[in-house]
Amino acid sequence: PRTVTPRQTFSFATPLVITVNGQTQIISPGSGAVSALDPKDGREIWRVRYGSGYSVVPRPVFAHGLIFVATGYGRADLLAIRADGEGDVTETHVEWRVTKGAPLTPSVVVVGDELYAVADIGLATCFDARTGKVHWQERLEGNYSASPLAAEGRIYFQNENGTGTVVKASREFVKLATNKFEERTLASYAAIDGALFIRTAEHLYRIGK
Repeated sequence: PRTVTPRQTFSFATPLVITVNGQTQIISPGSGAVSALDPKDGREIWRVRYGSGYSVVPRPVFAHGLIFVATGYGRADLLAIRADGEGDVTETHVEWRVTKGAPLTPSVVVVGDELYAVADIGLATCFDARTGKVHWQERLEGNYSASPLAAEGRIYFQNENGTGTVVKASREFVKLATNKFEERTLASYAAIDGALFIRTAEHLYRIGK
């Protein structure tokens, strides 16, 4: 059972399976806290409390020994947590935490040493994954539910109004393209065999060679 019980108790994040020092962990963000669970018996290995965050949607991401997790509604925070703890590590294992640019709905993506995020209101940010330093922060058109996708040195952002923005995966903001589907778009991109699959309100697109 959860050891943290905020007023709102529902969340939707997909758990993530990782291995730390030879031990498998299931990273499970929920209302009020994120927990690492032992898949053998469900035992809680560690947890980080993040207050009243609930309705957590973004999937956790693991890179550089850090778990990146967003805290959900009503105010989003983005946390980077060292995954080698035990017990309540709220005060010891949070490497950095930010509010500006933190997503409520889209997941984040890590490319090399950089973490890319887009807030629901369209504020896109490139963070240093290890320190949380902001390399750039730019306002993109529209609101966002879809998670960004990284591929071949590019980051793809898709807004809810059907406009996609492609930027260079770089510590400098470089916009490469804008693509308009002219349909409402909430779903994240899927990629397979060099093609992108994009689901809009009325169509499913396959874009590739």
